Amino acid sequence: MKLKKTIILFIALLITFSLVFSTAAQASQVLRIANYFGADHPVNVQLEEYFKATIEDATDSEIEVQIYPANQLGSEEEFCEGVMMGEIEMAITGNMWEMFDESISFIQLPYVFVNMEHAYDVMTGELGQQVYDELFSPLGIEVLGYFSQGGRALSNNVRPIEHPDDTEGITMRTWEGTTIIEIMESFGFNVTVMSMDELFTALQQGVVDAQDNPISATYHQGWFEVLDYVSTTEHIIAPNYFVMNQDLLDSLSPEHQELIIETAAEATARMHEDIMQEEAEIIDRVESEYGVEFTNPDVVPFMERTQHMLEEFKEDFPEVADLIKEIQESGEDYLE
Repeated sequence: MKLKKTIILFIALLITFSLVFSTAAQASQVLRIANYFGADHPVNVQLEEYFKATIEDATDSEIEVQIYPANQLGSEEEFCEGVMMGEIEMAITGNMWEMFDESISFIQLPYVFVNMEHAYDVMTGELGQQVYDELFSPLGIEVLGYFSQGGRALSNNVRPIEHPDDTEGITMRTWEGTTIIEIMESFGFNVTVMSMDELFTALQQGVVDAQDNPISATYHQGWFEVLDYVSTTEHIIAPNYFVMNQDLLDSLSPEHQELIIETAAEATARMHEDIMQEEAEIIDRVESEYGVEFTNPDVVPFMERTQHMLEEFKEDFPEVADLIKEIQESGEDYLE
């Protein structure tokens, strides 16, 4: 009887160890990806349907990808710091990295990039890699991909804005940020600081006349119901980065490193395409449903009004002055 019990116990232990080792073999590395986008946003669709599927299939689930949308792992500030510290493996972030190195904030200065195409080409090319090597690598961050939610546009309910002179007498809502306030004042707007949740009613009641946001954000907030004109000035191209803890990436096998780097680059390229397609569809929809008028002004006069901000930044942060100059010079071809 004792022998029988011993055999049964031994078999149970074998089964237990088998399950443990099987689970470990199936997922020897878990990659959690934190972000602030909604679960149905193109970003998380591509993370789920392309990045996760490709990585797990190629590694026979030896690497497991877990996606945490909508700030499930904390605020952007928290998950940026988490990736830096190695407490979170990966994330899709905005430019919150400027908290850790203020020189990174030049990415969101007015007209560092003259349009979306310029920004995407730079930040996925050699100059972008120089930005990542010089400014992100010291933070322990590997940037695996770049995209943007769209260039910021000037939306108002007074008149079309094709030149900074057209802003006279128009009250622009901004958030509490010295850079955006200076941009809007340089364009010639009267500026009122206001929280986003007050904006719809303020536009409806004429407390403010205008706001600036990417077209997709304006649409999803429902503000086109109380706006008549949009000028696609693209004065700021807000960045998004697909990042990973550098030490973790370096600890993986060369094959897995290459797989993650290539798959992340393709995933962000797909996000970029999806977002651009969505913006085009939104413009068509808003024009037909709300009668909103879109204009594509010559951005050079707007650039001239804000050039002093870039010059002042280069004086304050000489370590990135040459890099900013190179990026600006590369934009000349995109203005033709």
